[in-house]
Amino acid sequence: MKLFLKRILWILGIVYNSSMAARLPGEFSGEFIIENRGYLKSGQYGNSGRHDLSFSLQPEFTVAWDQDRKVIAFEPFGRISSLDNERSHVDIRELSFVGSWDLFEVRVGISKVFWGVAESQHLVDVINQTDLVESPDGEDKLGQPMINIAYVNDFGNFEIFLLPYFRERTFSGTDGRFRGELVVDTDKTVYLSSDKQSHIDGAFRWSHYMGEMDWAISYFEGTDRVPELKAKTDGTGLEPIYGQAKQVSLEMQYIVGDWLLKAEFLSKDTELYGAYWASVTGFEYTFANCYKGMDLGILYEYLYDDRESFARSGLDKASFGGVRLALNDEKGFVFLIGSIFDHQSGHLCNTFLESSRRINENWKWALEGIFFEHPKSASFLEQVKRDSYLQASLSFFW
Repeated sequence: MKLFLKRILWILGIVYNSSMAARLPGEFSGEFIIENRGYLKSGQYGNSGRHDLSFSLQPEFTVAWDQDRKVIAFEPFGRISSLDNERSHVDIRELSFVGSWDLFEVRVGISKVFWGVAESQHLVDVINQTDLVESPDGEDKLGQPMINIAYVNDFGNFEIFLLPYFRERTFSGTDGRFRGELVVDTDKTVYLSSDKQSHIDGAFRWSHYMGEMDWAISYFEGTDRVPELKAKTDGTGLEPIYGQAKQVSLEMQYIVGDWLLKAEFLSKDTELYGAYWASVTGFEYTFANCYKGMDLGILYEYLYDDRESFARSGLDKASFGGVRLALNDEKGFVFLIGSIFDHQSGHLCNTFLESSRRINENWKWALEGIFFEHPKSASFLEQVKRDSYLQASLSFFW
């Protein structure tokens, strides 16, 4: 408890120092979050803690000139968790220079890039490593060192990425949730490439649009962001093994009236698992202004992975269905709930919900939950089936 209180004082000290930084030239903003996560059951591997009170801070400092065509951005991140020491961590989400010259844009430094259009699974998103201790949904990412050169013309956006340093995935510790029987020992990481973390990865992306159709074709070659977890010889934990991979992906979305059609396709060849392909296809239909200005969206996506039972997610043939509600009110209330149904077992695998609303210009509340019902046998979801949780958070923006 004393250590936890010291960490709270430390992060409050950063908030104070950040307020001093607001007097410097440039723009200063940020977010401070108080988060309370409650697990519905005790873990099944001795990780019996059911309450995680945590604090996170993500300030952002930017300096721009030349009519905003040159920008330096710095965005550190830190979290302090009462439950899991591995979840208490710091990272640099952004520390980059972005410059624009006519049809060219260059980004150098640490940054974040997102690829994809699907709601249920981020299939093609590969540039940044997943910050798994933040959330099991895979949406939180670590900052990635990169050189990104973009060329924009009438035929679309053409981008090249050089990624000179690899970021390892974060994993829960002994007291943490969302882990298997054995804890992942990140000090025992194995790389199949002799360059290890210094392997230079690369990617190319072409994105364009035609009318109401947007698409992007991408190619990535380098260290696979998803490691194999292998039991250590002494049986005391798991060691992550990172091999090389090549992937080609296509993402598309098309607006037809109130319909939004979307798809992601992936062909991937991995050093550890061989070649496979996967896809996410679906739609979102919006009943616009259905009642007093609110919008109601119906979502459906079909998930496929030709590895079938060897797919790590256990979602090789599954459907996602959800409902999104936006009140379009002054405070921006939104609510999303969705479930994933496994076609082979005939059961719901899990359900998640997200909701948020601003209180005023500086404060916002959010509610989030993940609930596991009947995860597929022998999948990772089955290992964490007792880790359903409901989380409430309060954010302060400046």
